[in-house]
Amino acid sequence: MATSDIPRSASPWRSPSGPAVRVREPGELVAAVPVLLGFHPRESLVLVATGGGSGRRLGLTLRVDLPPPEHVRDHAACAAEHLLLDTPTGAAVVVVAAAAAPHVELVGHVIQALERHQVRAHTVLWAESTSEGARWSCYDTCECTGVVPDFSTTTFAAAAVTAGQVVWADRREIEALVAPADPERIRRREALLIQATDEALARSDPGAVVDAAVVDAAVADAAADRLVLDDARVVALAGALAVPAIRDSALLQCIGPAAAAAEQLWTALVRETPDPEAAEPAVLLAVSALMRGDGALANIALDRAEHAWPGHRLAAIVRSGLLGMRPEQIRELLRDCEGHVGGAVRRERLPRRGRS
Repeated sequence: MATSDIPRSASPWRSPSGPAVRVREPGELVAAVPVLLGFHPRESLVLVATGGGSGRRLGLTLRVDLPPPEHVRDHAACAAEHLLLDTPTGAAVVVVAAAAAPHVELVGHVIQALERHQVRAHTVLWAESTSEGARWSCYDTCECTGVVPDFSTTTFAAAAVTAGQVVWADRREIEALVAPADPERIRRREALLIQATDEALARSDPGAVVDAAVVDAAVADAAADRLVLDDARVVALAGALAVPAIRDSALLQCIGPAAAAAEQLWTALVRETPDPEAAEPAVLLAVSALMRGDGALANIALDRAEHAWPGHRLAAIVRSGLLGMRPEQIRELLRDCEGHVGGAVRRERLPRRGRS
């Protein structure tokens, strides 16, 4: 599968006050897609699970790149299987593409793949974009058409604003959040990390010298809006998060009272830490994003972790096990696993630097 954003959990999408939020017509559904994904998709297949008592409550939303002709069937089957993580009773299918009503074969395979699992595609649309004024049309025999409304006028938008939802212009804006910072600074810190790691490994018990309190102190500073990540602190935090027991304890920060501050710290650390050590805060950022239902950022953070450290175990666990789960399910799982995820108070073996 090409670049994918699976999932953006919202099943059903609720405002903080609790009532379920529904869209009322096809154009409003297209306008809601960026909120469900976290960004405006381009040249994409978007599937939205629906369910609840009415069968139309918005749930899990996923996006994949529009595939080349030779991969249409495989993409359709894979997308449908991922949507089943939300056990939907129905689904909306939206093709976002500049060309009018394209990819009929892809849409047909998606509908068939869903029907094999007794899920009916009740809404099947094309839209040239998800922005206000963009054209949309229906693939069905009704051939209804329209334009995407001003999203700010919808009840869905009001709930999104209340919930503090951020919508990015495109996926590249989110990728910039986790891109490495100044190259010279990163190289300097890489040298310091190599030196610190060599010195720690020379000791008989390298894990014993790592102070777990450095993570708590950094989260507290982020909460107080006084976080500063100089060389010494980045090296200390990278060393601490390289210890599985400390890293696993940091996971609980993602669901604790300082969750917002912890996410601020992970985001900054991903940018300020050299590879492969950047993988640790990247995975923590992915979990923090999932706790807010932000599957787009979670996927991009996991991509960053896997680029920094190919084969990173926790990144693989999060991608295969937590993506698709609702925030409350992740919270319960992390609490149940407290003290049992990593366990060892030692540094993990780092991959060789420069590995791609």
